[in-house]
Amino acid sequence: MKIPLRMAKHVGGSLFVVLMVGLVLTCTGLLGTAFGEEGEKKESYIRPVDSSPPLAETEKGSGWSYNSDYLFAISRAVRDSSVHPAGKVFLFIPAVPLDIVLSPFAAIAGLFGD
Repeated sequence: MKIPLRMAKHVGGSLFVVLMVGLVLTCTGLLGTAFGEEGEKKESYIRPVDSSPPLAETEKGSGWSYNSDYLFAISRAVRDSSVHPAGKVFLFIPAVPLDIVLSPFAAIAGLFGD
Protein backbone atom coordinates (compact mmCIF):
# COMPACT_ATOMS: atom_id res chain seq x y z
CA MET A 1 0.00 0.00 0.00
CA LYS A 2 1.51 3.31 -1.10
CA ILE A 3 1.02 6.51 0.85
CA PRO A 4 0.46 9.55 -1.38
CA LEU A 5 3.21 12.17 -1.17
CA ARG A 6 0.79 14.92 -0.10
CA MET A 7 -0.46 12.80 2.78
CA ALA A 8 3.09 12.01 3.91
CA LYS A 9 3.96 15.73 3.93
CA HIS A 10 0.81 16.52 5.89
CA VAL A 11 1.58 13.83 8.50
CA GLY A 12 5.19 15.03 8.76
CA GLY A 13 4.10 18.65 9.21
CA SER A 14 1.54 17.66 11.82
CA LEU A 15 4.13 15.64 13.73
CA PHE A 16 6.49 18.63 13.74
CA VAL A 17 3.75 20.90 15.12
CA VAL A 18 2.87 18.39 17.85
CA LEU A 19 6.54 18.08 18.88
CA MET A 20 6.99 21.86 19.01
CA VAL A 21 3.81 22.34 21.08
CA GLY A 22 4.96 19.55 23.42
CA LEU A 23 8.36 21.22 23.79
CA VAL A 24 6.83 24.58 24.62
CA LEU A 25 4.38 23.10 27.12
CA THR A 26 7.09 21.03 28.77
CA CYS A 27 9.56 23.89 29.07
CA THR A 28 6.98 26.26 30.49
CA GLY A 29 5.83 23.70 33.05
CA LEU A 30 2.29 23.42 31.72
CA LEU A 31 2.63 19.74 30.80
CA GLY A 32 2.51 17.76 34.05
CA THR A 33 4.96 18.55 36.80
CA ALA A 34 7.84 19.57 34.60
CA PHE A 35 10.25 20.87 37.21
CA GLY A 36 11.50 18.83 40.15
CA GLU A 37 9.94 16.12 42.22
CA GLU A 38 6.64 16.59 43.99
CA GLY A 39 8.17 15.98 47.43
CA GLU A 40 11.12 18.27 46.81
CA LYS A 41 11.56 20.88 49.53
CA LYS A 42 11.77 24.42 48.18
CA GLU A 43 13.98 26.89 50.02
CA SER A 44 11.95 29.81 51.29
CA TYR A 45 13.30 33.34 51.08
CA ILE A 46 10.40 34.91 52.98
CA ARG A 47 10.83 35.81 56.62
CA PRO A 48 8.43 37.53 58.99
CA VAL A 49 8.62 41.33 59.18
CA ASP A 50 9.40 41.43 62.90
CA SER A 51 12.33 39.02 62.82
CA SER A 52 15.87 40.18 62.22
CA PRO A 53 17.93 38.60 59.44
CA PRO A 54 20.23 35.72 60.37
CA LEU A 55 23.83 36.60 61.21
CA ALA A 56 25.18 34.73 58.19
CA GLU A 57 22.96 36.80 55.90
CA THR A 58 24.08 40.12 57.36
CA GLU A 59 27.78 39.17 57.16
CA LYS A 60 27.46 38.01 53.57
CA GLY A 61 28.56 40.74 51.21
CA SER A 62 26.48 41.74 48.25
CA GLY A 63 29.27 40.84 45.81
CA TRP A 64 28.53 40.30 42.15
CA SER A 65 28.69 36.87 40.58
CA TYR A 66 27.90 35.66 37.06
CA ASN A 67 24.58 33.82 36.70
CA SER A 68 24.86 30.85 34.35
CA ASP A 69 21.26 29.68 34.84
CA TYR A 70 20.23 31.08 31.44
CA LEU A 71 22.78 29.05 29.45
CA PHE A 72 21.12 25.97 27.91
CA ALA A 73 18.04 26.55 30.06
CA ILE A 74 15.64 24.79 27.67
CA SER A 75 17.81 21.66 27.50
CA ARG A 76 18.18 21.69 31.28
CA ALA A 77 14.40 21.99 31.67
CA VAL A 78 13.87 19.01 29.35
CA ARG A 79 16.49 17.02 31.29
CA ASP A 80 14.90 17.80 34.66
CA SER A 81 11.30 17.33 33.51
CA SER A 82 9.15 14.40 34.57
CA VAL A 83 8.49 13.37 30.96
CA HIS A 84 9.20 9.71 30.16
CA PRO A 85 12.85 9.25 29.06
CA ALA A 86 11.75 8.06 25.62
CA GLY A 87 9.82 11.31 25.18
CA LYS A 88 12.79 13.40 26.25
CA VAL A 89 14.75 12.18 23.22
CA PHE A 90 12.25 13.84 20.89
CA LEU A 91 12.18 17.00 22.99
CA PHE A 92 15.97 17.37 22.91
CA ILE A 93 15.98 17.47 19.09
CA PRO A 94 14.57 21.04 18.87
CA ALA A 95 15.79 22.12 22.33
CA VAL A 96 19.54 21.86 21.73
CA PRO A 97 19.63 23.89 18.46
CA LEU A 98 17.33 26.48 20.02
CA ASP A 99 19.64 26.77 23.02
CA ILE A 100 22.63 27.18 20.72
CA VAL A 101 20.90 29.98 18.80
CA LEU A 102 19.88 31.74 22.03
CA SER A 103 23.25 31.26 23.80
CA PRO A 104 24.61 34.78 23.03
CA PHE A 105 21.51 36.33 24.59
CA ALA A 106 21.74 33.96 27.56
CA ALA A 107 25.41 34.88 28.07
CA ILE A 108 24.50 38.57 28.13
CA ALA A 109 21.58 37.93 30.52
CA GLY A 110 23.98 36.20 32.91
CA LEU A 111 25.96 39.43 33.28
CA PHE A 112 23.15 40.84 35.39
CA GLY A 113 24.33 38.50 38.17
CA ASP A 114 22.59 36.58 40.88
